Amino acid sequence: MNPTPSVSQKLALFLTAVALLAFGGLADPYLLRLATEILLIGTAVMSLNLVTGQGGLVSLCHGALFGGAAYAAALVSQHTGVNLPATLAVGIATGGLLALLVALVSLRSNGLFFLVVTLIAGQLLWEVVFHWREVTGGADGLRGFTASSGRAWWTEPVWLYTLAAVWASTGFLLLRRFLYQPAGIALQGLRDQPLRMQALGYSAHRIRIKAFVASGLIAGGAGALYPFINLYLSPEVVHWSFSASLLIMGVIGGIKTLHGAFAGAAIYLLIQTYVSSYTDRWQLLIGLLFVVTVLFMPNGVTQGLRQRRRS
Repeated sequence: MNPTPSVSQKLALFLTAVALLAFGGLADPYLLRLATEILLIGTAVMSLNLVTGQGGLVSLCHGALFGGAAYAAALVSQHTGVNLPATLAVGIATGGLLALLVALVSLRSNGLFFLVVTLIAGQLLWEVVFHWREVTGGADGLRGFTASSGRAWWTEPVWLYTLAAVWASTGFLLLRRFLYQPAGIALQGLRDQPLRMQALGYSAHRIRIKAFVASGLIAGGAGALYPFINLYLSPEVVHWSFSASLLIMGVIGGIKTLHGAFAGAAIYLLIQTYVSSYTDRWQLLIGLLFVVTVLFMPNGVTQGLRQRRRS
């Protein structure tokens, strides 16, 4: 199997869409911020797709990995100044460290037990963020983390969008490379034939830890840039409900694909942004779309539309 042509085409289409959104957003700062949010949250969904779609591990803590990195980056900026390398490094390191800690605890189990353990791990971080008011702002959220040093050039909407697009593309290429390395191929084998893979001598625990940490590093980099979109962070970004939303986005876009994560994030966030201005029942539409996707396009919107075009 040679995936190179199709993957190259997907990445080219993705970068073209990024450029088109950027040109459209230049005339409307709100649209530019929305496009940036789609890219960053889409990157978090893509990292979840690695664990859930390719690894068969349904996680409810990826919101905590993304949000924990966001809080860490914002706090570092608040106390040491708005520095891009430091902000990214702290976010990536936080995402990877949190993923490692969660993996060491949760990957001793599987199935429903794994789901519950990741849920509890994510909620523990939410408890810290929600109740440590002196540091995180508690229920009021965190703001003012650029006040002491002023806003840096890269926090301006156009540059922040560019950084989000670069990190999304980098994450795509890194995760794709991981999937075609021995560890990534073994991860997919463990999803489909766990007993056979373990009988062949593969360590499921070690391989899944590698995947979880790789996922956390990519989610952490996206989380590091996220606070600077609106210069505000809510504790909801580490709540289990946000992790569930990431999972819904992944299923809608295509949980077994990397590029489908951005389609799922775009659909979800556009409905949330525009439909919610007309009705409070926008989540009902998301639920209906989720059910329709599962029933009629089980591989996600991107794969479903491609199959329809071929037929």
